[in-house]
Order: sequence, then structure tokens, then C-alpha cells
Amino acid sequence: MTATHVSLPAIQNAIREVCIALDEKGNQTPSWARMTEDDLWRELVACILGSRVRFEIAHAAVKRLEKMRLLCQSRRSSHFDQYEQDVMEALSGESLTEDGAEPQRRYPFSRIRGSQIRQAAERVYARRGSIREFLDDARDIREARRRLASEISGLGPKQASLFLRNIGYAAHVAILDIHILTYMSWIGLTDTPIKSISTLRKYEALEDAFIEHSCSFGYTPDRFDLAVWVVVKVAKKEYKTWG
Repeated sequence: MTATHVSLPAIQNAIREVCIALDEKGNQTPSWARMTEDDLWRELVACILGSRVRFEIAHAAVKRLEKMRLLCQSRRSSHFDQYEQDVMEALSGESLTEDGAEPQRRYPFSRIRGSQIRQAAERVYARRGSIREFLDDARDIREARRRLASEISGLGPKQASLFLRNIGYAAHVAILDIHILTYMSWIGLTDTPIKSISTLRKYEALEDAFIEHSCSFGYTPDRFDLAVWVVVKVAKKEYKTWG
């Protein structure tokens, strides 16, 4: 799908409408300072599980780990070999939907995600540390993201940014997934279409361009990129229908 197949004025009007709807909905931004360590760990695990996986499947996997008490402090802070095995087995098995009607799909990357969650737990908690201390030690948003992306297994720049946004650590970050990158290509913020970003330096350069663009619309990037994500996702589905 290229820019020749879409009306940019229509797309941008739709983005404005979604931004307005989000403002009217008035969702409160979470405050990481008031979140428990269990809450922070749950969000971190959710971002690890969300990489290259549909939201519904990742969400179901998080709920499964939570139900089996694999996200609590006593499980994630010691016996890391056993923890990895238990997480992997939980992810690889089927579970019923909340109403018990039908089994949910197995999580597709159970072995690698089990290893990544174990490594993340060991990095944060092996020496009685915490995610809160990890974030407190960062001088600014970008240092926090760089450390997350380089030191926490399973987090690249995009997923680290998602984590920081989800816990309310920062509003001026952009989640540059394929939908946002598609939009950036449509409006000329990238010279060529980009499907993925190979380096943190490149991510930050593209993020700067997106933040400047979102501010020109009068919205912070956390709100604007969510609206872009919704509109572009719908537009792509409509294009398939038209085609």
C-alpha cells in the first residue's frame, strides 16, 4: 500500500478525530511512581511478549502467567532455571477463554520468550534490585530507554519505548511500529518505506521527526502515535477490502 492509494487529508482528519475522541475519553495516564514492583514487572513482561505478536495473543499470555502466579515477587526473584521452565510451559500450553468457551491459541515463541523473561528477571532481581531503581538511576528518558534496550533481554527500542509510555514514565516517546513507519512514509518523513529499524541511533532520528510532526498537530507523541496507529491499521484493512 502506497501513498497513491490513500487520501492524506482524509487520513490526517481521521487522526485528529481519534485524538479528540481520546481526549474526550479522558484516560488517566498511569504513574510509575505509584505503581508497585509487581505492576512494573507485569508491564515489562507484557512488552517482551508483545514483540512480533498480535495484541490479543500477547494479552492472553500475560493473563495466563498472572493466573499461574508466575509474575509475583517470590517466583521471579530466585531459582531462575525453574522460573524459565515454568514460564515456557505456561506459554506453550493452551488455555480456555474467560468464559471457558474455547481454547486460546498457544503463544508462538514460548521457548525464546521464556528465556528472555528469565534473563530479564535475573538482570533486575538477582542482586535484590528493582525496575524502580533501574529507572531512578537514568538521567533522562533516552538513557532509560537505551539501558532497557541494551540490558533487558527481549526489549528493543520500540518495546522499551512502549514500556516507558505504558507506565507513564514519559509522554515524549514514539512507538515506531510498522503502522507508524507506514504513516511516516506516506507523509514524507522517510525517504523510502521502512519496515523495521536496525539501530537505536536511527530510531531516535526517526522519533525526533515524528515528535516534531505530532507537536505541529498540537498533540504529544504518546497520544498522536496511538491515533496514527488506529487510523493506519483501519486504512490498511480497508485497502485490502477495496483491492
